[in-house]
Amino acid sequence: MTRVLAVTLNEKHRIYPLPLLKKQPIINDSFNGLPLVVFSRKGMFSAVDEQWIDDSRRILAAVAYDRRYKNKVLKFKFVQGKIIDEETETEWNILGRAIAGPLKGVKLKSVDRGVHFSFAWLAFQPQSEIYSLKNK
Repeated sequence: MTRVLAVTLNEKHRIYPLPLLKKQPIINDSFNGLPLVVFSRKGMFSAVDEQWIDDSRRILAAVAYDRRYKNKVLKFKFVQGKIIDEETETEWNILGRAIAGPLKGVKLKSVDRGVHFSFAWLAFQPQSEIYSLKNK
């Protein structure tokens, strides 16, 4: 019943377990030749726990973006509850938009991704790589 963020690039798949993202809300990664970043944030209501969403437990929201901007590959960090890129010190939101700093207004390109239950995703994509901090 673990939820995962599944990323698909050129018919290859990597999944990021949400319990791992709870511990590490930003992951700078490279997959299938693309530098990407995964952002996660607490607070989204689960739509499958209760009859009324307001009664459901809160889970992580998780997204992935191409972390290239012009000729640079940005590296992101989590500082005092904010998403910051190390190169320009610009602040970003979970929607991939720069909200303060030199790159304000820039939007990162989204990659093909979605949050799924791991058992369901792996039933259809058993060849998926499973991201682990041990492998990095």
